[in-house]
Amino acid sequence: MKGFPRFLISCLLGFLFIPATAIHAKEIVLHTIHLPPHIIDPDIIPPPEGFDEDAVYGFDVDILRAAYATQGVQVRIELTPWKRIMRDVEKGLVLGAVSCRRLPGRETFALFSAPLSDSSNAFVTRRGFLDGETPNLALLNQYHVAAVNGWSQTDILQGADIPYYSVPGLDQGINLVLRRNKEVFMTERDSAMFAARRMGVIDQLSFYDVFGVGLDHYAVCFSKKYPNAEKWRDLLNKGLMELNESGERDVIFERYGLPSLSH
Repeated sequence: MKGFPRFLISCLLGFLFIPATAIHAKEIVLHTIHLPPHIIDPDIIPPPEGFDEDAVYGFDVDILRAAYATQGVQVRIELTPWKRIMRDVEKGLVLGAVSCRRLPGRETFALFSAPLSDSSNAFVTRRGFLDGETPNLALLNQYHVAAVNGWSQTDILQGADIPYYSVPGLDQGINLVLRRNKEVFMTERDSAMFAARRMGVIDQLSFYDVFGVGLDHYAVCFSKKYPNAEKWRDLLNKGLMELNESGERDVIFERYGLPSLSH
């Protein structure tokens, strides 16, 4: 019995010296949609060699997992229709969504992490089509313009009173400027570059960052009604800071053939 207190003391000391990451160790679930190259459904675009062939991937997802891993947290990603995700985040039925831009309508029900990535709005054209021009919104009044239905660029074009042709996706927008009568496809730069590489036509295109239009910031939005949402947001932000300091975030971007983005 004399050894029993010593045993208790050893257990207590052992607990006190457990790494902080082990205390937080847990799996969380976040929801998302196929939004390459930020988030990629492997059933739609199989991953390259060296990736888990069954897991959702993309540089936002990779950054998210790496940031949480520094805090001892594992993340399971579930693909769900976006309207349902936003409804469930608003009602507190799910913890959060990836990747989620900070829009005014969402701030009423969501907490936002620091950005996982940033991307410019861009004019995509045939090679060299706008060389020598200032790529601003006013320039579009001279051309036939396309944009992806439901993406933020349609809101920008509508706000500037610029007519546009709605397309269902990136491939269709790129094909319009290469083979049809639309001169400019306004979209998110990195998604368009990724799609163009996959289609094998990137050498036929030019990408002009839009002057006067800010970056799109892609983050995680956490439901204000979900238990401990602020804790999970803060842990992610801490992990993102550690990725910045270690340079691992830049390594992830390079894996997708993209330059380091602002953070």
